[in-house]
Amino acid sequence: MTATVTERRIDDRDPVLRARAVPDGYLLTTTSESVWWHPTLEHRCATTQHRHSEHVVVWPESRAATITVEDELWSLSLGEGAWLPAGTPHAVTDGSAALVSCTHIHPLASEVEAGRPRVVTVNTALREMLLHLAHTGMPRDRRLRAQQVCLEMITDEAGPPVTVPSPADPRIRDLAASIMADPSDDRSLEDWSWHTSMSARTIARAFRAETGMTFTQWRTRVRMVAAVDLLGAGEPVGIVARRVGYSTFSAFSAAFSRTMGRTPRDYQQPRA
Repeated sequence: MTATVTERRIDDRDPVLRARAVPDGYLLTTTSESVWWHPTLEHRCATTQHRHSEHVVVWPESRAATITVEDELWSLSLGEGAWLPAGTPHAVTDGSAALVSCTHIHPLASEVEAGRPRVVTVNTALREMLLHLAHTGMPRDRRLRAQQVCLEMITDEAGPPVTVPSPADPRIRDLAASIMADPSDDRSLEDWSWHTSMSARTIARAFRAETGMTFTQWRTRVRMVAAVDLLGAGEPVGIVARRVGYSTFSAFSAAFSRTMGRTPRDYQQPRA
């Protein structure tokens, strides 16, 4: 990362803006799973869309998780984090709220370039250091040195996020919401055409215009992001395949590997 940062101007009157989390004179602070819903933490993340006046890295503590970033659903596996520059609208999905940590970074921390929302690497050593800092008291100079090391460990080495755009076109908005709520829904464009009283061509064009993908490509992406959540929760691969609309393990595994670049077992978390 480069060493130049331009601080975004954010209207402090914005009702969805969270309070600052980083104390004066420090570089970062982390809200961990164990204090995620603590009522006194005004800066905490939430399942409703909000913004922070600091940069934020949202990262899974123990298994894959999903968040919403600027109306896109992002899938994060263990070892990845979502780098969100100050002012980026985002929300933690309901099923992931108790599974992720949120590291707030002062917007003028010199080692971090704001840039665009992106996926960064949050490896095991960095996760352990951030959690240690979150729960352990130490002298100011030692804490600042440790925070500096943490900033240097945040890298852009991770691949691009696997995202699902949420269509805003009112003609397909409810259709898209229905599929996101039930990824196993296997209705074809013709079925949806009958259900919505629109032509299949109109639906197809709307999906292409709104998401940059065909209807089938978009639905596959929805299914893969849902599968990551289920695999991270410890569900067997065969059950996950059926829950996201695949009748055979082989068809699901091929689609997953093609979309995610890794196999389903790479995301699987053993049940506790």
